[in-house]
Amino acid sequence: MPERRYLHAATVYAATGAPPISDGYVEVGADGRIAGVGTAAELAARRAEAPGEVADYGAATLLPGMIDAHCHLTLTGDGKTYEEQVLDPDEMMSLIAVSNLRRHLASGVTTIRDNGGRNRVVFVVREAIARGYVNGPRMLLAGRPVTHSGGHFHWCNGVADSDAELRAAVRTLVAEGADHIKIMASGGATAGNLPYYPSYTAAEMRVAVDTAHGLGRLTTAHCRATESIGNAVDAGLDCVEHAEFLVPSPMMEFGNGVAASGKMVYDPAVAARLHESGAYVSFTMQTGGWETRTALRAAERHRDLTPEERSRIAAIDAYIDMKLEIFGALLGDGFGPKLAISSDAGPYDVAFGGLQHGLDLAVRGGMSPRAAIDAATAIPARSCGIADQVGTLEPGKRADLLVVDGDATTDISAMWHVRAVYQDGRLVAPLIADSGPDRGDPTPRPTRTAALPDC
Repeated sequence: MPERRYLHAATVYAATGAPPISDGYVEVGADGRIAGVGTAAELAARRAEAPGEVADYGAATLLPGMIDAHCHLTLTGDGKTYEEQVLDPDEMMSLIAVSNLRRHLASGVTTIRDNGGRNRVVFVVREAIARGYVNGPRMLLAGRPVTHSGGHFHWCNGVADSDAELRAAVRTLVAEGADHIKIMASGGATAGNLPYYPSYTAAEMRVAVDTAHGLGRLTTAHCRATESIGNAVDAGLDCVEHAEFLVPSPMMEFGNGVAASGKMVYDPAVAARLHESGAYVSFTMQTGGWETRTALRAAERHRDLTPEERSRIAAIDAYIDMKLEIFGALLGDGFGPKLAISSDAGPYDVAFGGLQHGLDLAVRGGMSPRAAIDAATAIPARSCGIADQVGTLEPGKRADLLVVDGDATTDISAMWHVRAVYQDGRLVAPLIADSGPDRGDPTPRPTRTAALPDC
């Protein structure tokens, strides 16, 4: 890697709360960290002091690499149920994880938080990345999620029912390398579960939370049921996942892509308690069949949809409309600074490489494009406890950078048009491979007046 390099783009968005910089640049030092951010005029002066290569991306947006605070690396995201996916052995799950990591990285996600995998698979995959066998986003791992007998993700083998088992589960996970502890606070889409009921009491979860905090680890909880959100607040959780505010109701079928569930009903009193607690919300906007809907709408441009397919779209729309209503209520109650947009990639039809779906829906749900970008960069960095390293473009932070065509700060769809991804100052996407692991330092070397070609 050269001693220093400069990246130039028509728009630089640092996600620090400051307005975008028009005709801006980011300086990357030889240590892979950001050395400076400023305007093109300042770039000329800076280059006179410290010469370096310039990568000119032209009419593009340069912003922090995205952070996906909720995904499941070992799952395929191809429409299979959990019960179908868990038939794969650990060895296959490792290879699935490698493929998923590469897809997410190429889409602009430079850091992920995995919220549950079977046995020790995700720890082994992270070790493979550390040894340089494969490229992938930086990995924050929970390992086996803590759940009760027969509970959501029980097949990951993290079952803990008593207080003693909860303490032992957390201590073992930390010893194995867990960065955070994931607790299944409500039921989920695992067969036999009821998503609208809590799984653990607040007192039970407090045992796990206190043990994790005593070992310097953050905690997050799967909370689809309203009652589970209240329990998570009482237990002192640092973050809640999903926050769908499900309450018991007649079971509603939404088809393959989301399990039958209760009804989403926003509870202002529970939301107020959650807001007062200071916990983050990791909102998995695109779960519930959105990608299936997107594929069907694309197919509709070329053929007539069947009655079953039209019915499927209607069911997904009903589910997403409920979710957008909850999201809008959270925004209205001031959750914006604590609200991360996450993918939940892996289960059902949520494929890796498409966190942008969540950003599209966030804007549809009331966020501005800039706020949606913040919700996939700066805010998840804070919720994951890594804001001192990534999430914004500031001197001293890791040079995890994303370049997209157009102005993403005014048109969120620009986030789909990825030109380049940098991790620790190294260009990692588009993928450059030799006989296996991605290698080298494929730094673009355009002329000083020419923009980089599309990748």
